[in-house]
Amino acid sequence: MTKPKGYRRIINSYITLPIYIGLIFTMLINGWSFFSGDHADILKYLNIYNNSPLEQYPSYFSSLFYITGIIQIVSVIILIYALIEKYFFKSSSSSLLLWGILISLFAVSIFGFMLRIISNHGGSANLFFYLCILYFLLWYTEKHASDSQNTLFKRIKLFPVYFSLFYTMGFPGWQKLINTSEVMGKYIKMFSTSFLGKLPGGVAPFIYFLGTLEIIVPLLLIISLLKGEFNPQKNALFLNIALFISICTFIMLSFGLSILINYPGSTNLIFYAIFSLGLYQYISYSKN
Repeated sequence: MTKPKGYRRIINSYITLPIYIGLIFTMLINGWSFFSGDHADILKYLNIYNNSPLEQYPSYFSSLFYITGIIQIVSVIILIYALIEKYFFKSSSSSLLLWGILISLFAVSIFGFMLRIISNHGGSANLFFYLCILYFLLWYTEKHASDSQNTLFKRIKLFPVYFSLFYTMGFPGWQKLINTSEVMGKYIKMFSTSFLGKLPGGVAPFIYFLGTLEIIVPLLLIISLLKGEFNPQKNALFLNIALFISICTFIMLSFGLSILINYPGSTNLIFYAIFSLGLYQYISYSKN
């Protein structure tokens, strides 16, 4: 039995409503906790997925949590107003929805930065995937928007991509190349019984190679920013190369963890690569 065309229009109009409501609730609850939380509350967030719970954190994290809380609350206010405008006043404009999602993206990227800095690998991965999924929601909303995007919105909507890639690749690259004495022993011990540890030169050359690839990514991102590739009229050559190198690095890291039979870690890195492909596709969509 064929459904009437009106049925499809109704579904199209309301299919994203539960997602927007879910985003509002999570941003509101977490945003208030970030904004008003004490030392214990901050530790709870920092230790999400963390194998070795922290008891202390850098002093500037308190300010970052405060700022991120404000950003999340602002996104909630904008999203609520946008939904009221859309569903009660039947406005065809999607501008406020887009801004609400984008501001949420900034909040997620800042939280991901904090988890990456303290080497909470599971938490930072989760936040990276969350960011990419929010970009999918942003794409879907843009695709179904009847009005044109604001110029400022177009120019800054890729900034969370730059920031997230910068610390996701840059921090571990810095650790491998600059803080070698702190991390190399751990890697040598991890791979000591694998075939990598028995090759000429051992594990160290592979770690340096991966660190070099990782540190190249933020350098490419800086060049991309200086060339203004975030502008929708500019070709995103260096940004796309940074994404390509990131994907290749994730796959090589996944291979390394697969050798150690670390199934959760190796699959997480495959997810990193696939979600990075999604970012590449979104950038391509934005340029077209």
